[in-house]
Amino acid sequence: MANKAGLFTCLLTLVALSVNLSAQIPVDIFANLESKKYGQGTVKIIQDDKIRGLVSVHLFTQAKMNGIMGYRISIYSNSGQEANKEADLTRAKFISRYEDVKSHKQFEYPFYKVYVGDFRTKSEALKFLKKIEYDFPNAFIRRDMISFPD
Repeated sequence: MANKAGLFTCLLTLVALSVNLSAQIPVDIFANLESKKYGQGTVKIIQDDKIRGLVSVHLFTQAKMNGIMGYRISIYSNSGQEANKEADLTRAKFISRYEDVKSHKQFEYPFYKVYVGDFRTKSEALKFLKKIEYDFPNAFIRRDMISFPD
């Protein structure tokens, strides 16, 4: 019985926290969905306010992380005196061939790394990996925090 009381207290605290945090979210996704738009039908969402609070907590957490979990392809990783220059050259080579795909150079001690793409699913990343494997034979997919989709 004590476990149920503890679980209930924990759940109540989470809901109370979610209501407090929901005020910090600049956009109410449900209000946006329910708003009337010219030439479109109407949407009516009927649900408990606690669900709105939990969704707000999730959106707040995602906004703090400044991205979502997804996949990128690593096309370069090396350390040493020439690694920074080689990373720049590899990134330039990639941009010259795939200018519409985002690329990122990062320094993760002691390695300079170049990652490409912001893929939401592993299958999207795999499809692109197949496309670039001739130019970048050592490329591989890795799970990473990616930018929010446009």
